[in-house]
Amino acid sequence: MELAVLFFNSFVIGFSGALMPGPLLAVGIAETPRHGWQTGPVISTGHAIAEIAIVVLLVLGVAVLTDNPMVTRIIGVVGGAALVLMAVMMGHDVIRKCISYDGDAGIGRSRHRLAFKGITATLSNPYWFIWWVTIGLALLVKARQFGVVGSVTFYFGHILSDFVWYTTVSILIWKGRKLLVGTGLKVLILSCAGFLLYLGGRFIYDGLTGAL
Repeated sequence: MELAVLFFNSFVIGFSGALMPGPLLAVGIAETPRHGWQTGPVISTGHAIAEIAIVVLLVLGVAVLTDNPMVTRIIGVVGGAALVLMAVMMGHDVIRKCISYDGDAGIGRSRHRLAFKGITATLSNPYWFIWWVTIGLALLVKARQFGVVGSVTFYFGHILSDFVWYTTVSILIWKGRKLLVGTGLKVLILSCAGFLLYLGGRFIYDGLTGAL
Protein backbone atom coordinates (compact mmCIF):
# COMPACT_ATOMS: atom_id res chain seq x y z
CA MET A 1 0.00 0.00 0.00
CA GLU A 2 2.81 2.42 0.84
CA LEU A 3 4.43 1.81 -2.53
CA ALA A 4 1.07 2.43 -4.23
CA VAL A 5 0.80 5.76 -2.41
CA LEU A 6 4.35 6.62 -3.44
CA PHE A 7 3.53 5.81 -7.06
CA PHE A 8 0.36 7.94 -6.97
CA ASN A 9 2.11 10.88 -5.29
CA SER A 10 4.96 10.75 -7.80
CA PHE A 11 2.44 10.69 -10.66
CA VAL A 12 0.50 13.71 -9.39
CA ILE A 13 3.54 15.78 -8.41
CA GLY A 14 5.13 14.94 -11.77
CA PHE A 15 2.56 17.19 -13.40
CA SER A 16 4.20 20.16 -11.61
CA GLY A 17 6.96 19.81 -14.17
CA ALA A 18 5.08 18.33 -17.12
CA LEU A 19 2.40 21.03 -17.29
CA MET A 20 4.89 23.92 -17.31
CA PRO A 21 5.46 25.30 -20.84
CA GLY A 22 9.00 24.51 -21.93
CA PRO A 23 11.22 23.20 -24.73
CA LEU A 24 9.75 19.69 -24.71
CA LEU A 25 6.18 20.96 -25.08
CA ALA A 26 7.22 23.28 -27.91
CA VAL A 27 8.91 20.41 -29.75
CA GLY A 28 5.86 18.20 -29.27
CA ILE A 29 3.49 20.84 -30.61
CA ALA A 30 5.70 21.60 -33.61
CA GLU A 31 6.33 17.97 -34.59
CA THR A 32 2.86 16.45 -34.09
CA PRO A 33 1.22 17.84 -37.26
CA ARG A 34 4.06 16.36 -39.30
CA HIS A 35 4.60 13.05 -37.54
CA GLY A 36 1.28 12.08 -36.00
CA TRP A 37 -0.18 11.60 -32.55
CA GLN A 38 2.64 9.17 -31.71
CA THR A 39 4.93 12.18 -31.37
CA GLY A 40 3.89 12.58 -27.72
CA PRO A 41 4.87 9.06 -26.62
CA VAL A 42 8.08 9.15 -28.68
CA ILE A 43 9.43 12.44 -27.29
CA SER A 44 8.32 11.26 -23.84
CA THR A 45 10.51 8.20 -24.35
CA GLY A 46 13.48 10.46 -25.03
CA HIS A 47 12.54 12.50 -21.98
CA ALA A 48 12.32 9.31 -19.92
CA ILE A 49 15.84 8.30 -20.96
CA ALA A 50 17.19 11.64 -19.73
CA GLU A 51 15.22 11.34 -16.50
CA ILE A 52 16.37 7.84 -15.65
CA ALA A 53 19.92 9.09 -16.12
CA ILE A 54 19.47 11.94 -13.64
CA VAL A 55 17.69 9.67 -11.14
CA VAL A 56 20.68 7.33 -11.20
CA LEU A 57 23.07 10.27 -10.77
CA LEU A 58 21.08 11.64 -7.84
CA VAL A 59 20.99 8.24 -6.18
CA LEU A 60 24.77 8.10 -6.57
CA GLY A 61 25.08 11.49 -4.87
CA VAL A 62 26.19 13.55 -7.86
CA ALA A 63 23.62 16.24 -6.98
CA VAL A 64 26.31 17.99 -4.94
CA LEU A 65 27.84 19.19 -8.22
CA THR A 66 24.82 21.37 -8.97
CA ASP A 67 25.41 23.24 -5.72
CA ASN A 68 28.33 24.87 -7.53
CA PRO A 69 27.08 28.14 -9.13
CA MET A 70 29.55 27.74 -12.00
CA VAL A 71 28.05 24.36 -12.91
CA THR A 72 24.51 25.78 -13.07
CA ARG A 73 25.74 28.71 -15.15
CA ILE A 74 27.40 26.37 -17.65
CA ILE A 75 24.22 24.27 -17.84
CA GLY A 76 22.20 27.41 -18.56
CA VAL A 77 24.48 28.72 -21.30
CA VAL A 78 25.01 25.36 -23.03
CA GLY A 79 21.32 24.47 -22.75
CA GLY A 80 20.29 27.87 -24.09
CA ALA A 81 22.64 27.53 -27.04
CA ALA A 82 21.13 24.10 -27.85
CA LEU A 83 17.62 25.59 -27.86
CA VAL A 84 18.67 28.48 -30.10
CA LEU A 85 20.18 25.98 -32.54
CA MET A 86 17.00 23.88 -32.49
CA ALA A 87 14.90 27.00 -33.16
CA VAL A 88 17.11 28.01 -36.08
CA MET A 89 16.82 24.51 -37.56
CA MET A 90 13.02 24.65 -37.28
CA GLY A 91 12.94 28.03 -39.02
CA HIS A 92 15.31 26.76 -41.69
CA ASP A 93 13.01 23.83 -42.43
CA VAL A 94 10.06 26.17 -42.93
CA ILE A 95 11.96 28.66 -45.09
CA ARG A 96 13.50 25.93 -47.24
CA LYS A 97 10.13 24.14 -47.43
CA CYS A 98 11.62 20.97 -45.94
CA ILE A 99 8.48 20.20 -43.98
CA SER A 100 5.78 17.78 -45.04
CA TYR A 101 2.29 16.93 -43.88
CA ASP A 102 2.34 13.16 -44.02
CA GLY A 103 2.32 12.05 -40.42
CA ASP A 104 1.49 8.37 -41.01
CA ALA A 105 4.34 7.93 -43.47
CA GLY A 106 6.91 9.93 -41.58
CA ILE A 107 6.63 8.64 -38.03
CA GLY A 108 8.05 5.20 -38.77
CA ARG A 109 11.39 6.46 -40.00
CA SER A 110 11.62 9.44 -37.65
CA ARG A 111 11.08 7.86 -34.22
CA HIS A 112 14.76 7.89 -33.41
CA ARG A 113 15.09 11.53 -34.45
CA LEU A 114 12.05 12.51 -32.40
CA ALA A 115 13.31 10.60 -29.37
CA PHE A 116 16.65 12.38 -29.70
CA LYS A 117 14.82 15.71 -29.84
CA GLY A 118 13.04 14.70 -26.65
CA ILE A 119 16.40 14.07 -24.98
CA THR A 120 17.89 17.31 -26.31
CA ALA A 121 14.90 19.44 -25.31
CA THR A 122 15.03 17.94 -21.82
CA LEU A 123 18.76 18.32 -21.22
CA SER A 124 18.82 21.84 -22.67
CA ASN A 125 16.42 23.11 -20.02
CA PRO A 126 18.38 24.21 -16.91
CA TYR A 127 15.15 24.53 -14.94
CA TRP A 128 14.62 20.80 -15.42
CA PHE A 129 17.87 20.26 -13.54
CA ILE A 130 16.75 22.70 -10.86
CA TRP A 131 13.43 20.84 -10.44
CA TRP A 132 15.28 17.58 -9.99
CA VAL A 133 17.84 18.80 -7.46
CA THR A 134 15.10 20.45 -5.38
CA ILE A 135 11.63 18.88 -5.62
CA GLY A 136 12.80 15.72 -7.34
CA LEU A 137 15.65 15.11 -4.93
CA ALA A 138 13.41 15.58 -1.89
CA LEU A 139 10.92 13.05 -3.27
CA LEU A 140 13.70 10.66 -4.21
CA VAL A 141 15.12 10.77 -0.67
CA LYS A 142 11.73 9.71 0.68
CA ALA A 143 11.45 7.00 -1.96
CA ARG A 144 14.83 5.62 -0.94
CA GLN A 145 13.27 4.58 2.38
CA PHE A 146 11.90 1.62 0.43
CA GLY A 147 15.28 0.83 -1.11
CA VAL A 148 15.77 0.27 -4.83
CA VAL A 149 12.11 -0.68 -5.25
CA GLY A 150 11.13 2.74 -3.90
CA SER A 151 13.37 4.56 -6.38
CA VAL A 152 12.01 2.51 -9.28
CA THR A 153 8.41 3.09 -8.15
CA PHE A 154 9.04 6.80 -7.86
CA TYR A 155 10.60 6.96 -11.33
CA PHE A 156 7.76 5.15 -13.11
CA GLY A 157 5.10 7.14 -11.27
CA HIS A 158 6.85 10.36 -12.24
CA ILE A 159 7.48 9.52 -15.87
CA LEU A 160 3.89 8.35 -16.35
CA SER A 161 2.70 11.92 -15.83
CA ASP A 162 4.90 13.04 -18.75
CA PHE A 163 3.58 10.30 -21.03
CA VAL A 164 -0.02 11.13 -20.14
CA TRP A 165 0.40 14.88 -20.68
CA TYR A 166 2.44 14.91 -23.90
CA THR A 167 0.41 12.10 -25.46
CA THR A 168 -2.80 13.99 -24.69
CA VAL A 169 -1.41 17.15 -26.27
CA SER A 170 -0.34 15.27 -29.41
CA ILE A 171 -3.71 13.53 -29.76
CA LEU A 172 -5.59 16.83 -29.49
CA ILE A 173 -3.34 18.53 -32.04
CA TRP A 174 -3.46 15.53 -34.40
CA LYS A 175 -7.26 15.48 -34.33
CA GLY A 176 -7.25 19.13 -35.38
CA ARG A 177 -4.58 18.64 -38.04
CA LYS A 178 -6.87 19.66 -40.92
CA LEU A 179 -6.78 23.20 -39.56
CA LEU A 180 -2.99 23.23 -39.80
CA VAL A 181 -2.42 22.40 -43.45
CA GLY A 182 -0.11 24.68 -45.42
CA THR A 183 0.26 28.14 -43.92
CA GLY A 184 -1.25 27.07 -40.62
CA LEU A 185 1.43 24.41 -40.14
CA LYS A 186 4.20 26.85 -40.98
CA VAL A 187 2.86 29.44 -38.54
CA LEU A 188 2.63 26.81 -35.80
CA ILE A 189 6.20 25.62 -36.35
CA LEU A 190 7.57 29.17 -36.56
CA SER A 191 5.71 30.07 -33.37
CA CYS A 192 7.28 27.12 -31.57
CA ALA A 193 10.66 28.05 -33.00
CA GLY A 194 10.19 31.57 -31.70
CA PHE A 195 9.30 30.24 -28.27
CA LEU A 196 12.41 28.04 -28.23
CA LEU A 197 14.49 31.03 -29.34
CA TYR A 198 13.08 33.07 -26.46
CA LEU A 199 13.73 30.29 -23.94
CA GLY A 200 17.24 29.77 -25.28
CA GLY A 201 18.04 33.45 -24.97
CA ARG A 202 16.62 33.57 -21.45
CA PHE A 203 18.57 30.50 -20.37
CA ILE A 204 21.81 31.97 -21.75
CA TYR A 205 21.12 35.29 -20.03
CA ASP A 206 20.29 33.62 -16.72
CA GLY A 207 23.41 31.50 -16.98
CA LEU A 208 25.68 34.44 -17.71
CA THR A 209 24.18 36.63 -14.98
CA GLY A 210 23.96 33.87 -12.40
CA ALA A 211 20.18 34.18 -12.14
CA LEU A 212 19.67 30.40 -12.25
